[in-house]
Amino acid sequence: MKIIFFILLGIIYLFLANAIELAVIKQLFFLIGLALVSIGIIRYIKERYVESQKYAQMKEASEEEMKAIPHTQCLLSEDALKGLLLNEHTNMLIFAQREELEDELKIIEIPFSKIYEVAMMEDEMFVLRTKNYLMSSSLLGEEEDLAEEEEDEEDDTVSQLSLKFVVDHLSEPILEYIFMDQGEHPIARDEEEYEESMELCEKWFQKISVIIKRHELERVPIRHWQ
Repeated sequence: MKIIFFILLGIIYLFLANAIELAVIKQLFFLIGLALVSIGIIRYIKERYVESQKYAQMKEASEEEMKAIPHTQCLLSEDALKGLLLNEHTNMLIFAQREELEDELKIIEIPFSKIYEVAMMEDEMFVLRTKNYLMSSSLLGEEEDLAEEEEDEEDDTVSQLSLKFVVDHLSEPILEYIFMDQGEHPIARDEEEYEESMELCEKWFQKISVIIKRHELERVPIRHWQ
């Protein structure tokens, strides 16, 4: 608030300096106005610098807290608010997330055997899907006709790219990790940012798909024995 006050008051003095014809008062008002505007700008830059430093420290602390979770593979979002981790020693899929950097970290651990489905999504449309053979239907919804989707597409852009999981967790049976979110400014599929996000998304989709199918294979001998 003080910053706005200094700048507005400085602008008023500059306008007065421009309106007054008396040279001495004109120069005085001009110098006062210039000084007030300069003080406001300097205070603004200083506050933005302090805030950016604080944000960087909080972001680093959030990343370190997520990395401290026992894991063998780890993926962190750029804003350090979400983490997707695998612990192959304990057979756990781990979601670590917080709404804001100052909030407490929430950790959800899912045994590999309790992952029932994974789907790669583009703007809430299915791209790829892997699910446990025991599931006859999906909690994520049914896939629409791809041919119809292609006809309806007006451009070749994407706003959001994510993985959605169906897991045995009653509080949150559907979990999502977002790899790219452009909001109201979608990007073309041939842009580097999209290609990098898609490559990483496909990599993790394959990892989770292997986990789901591995559990199916492990159950085969049990079913035969029974």
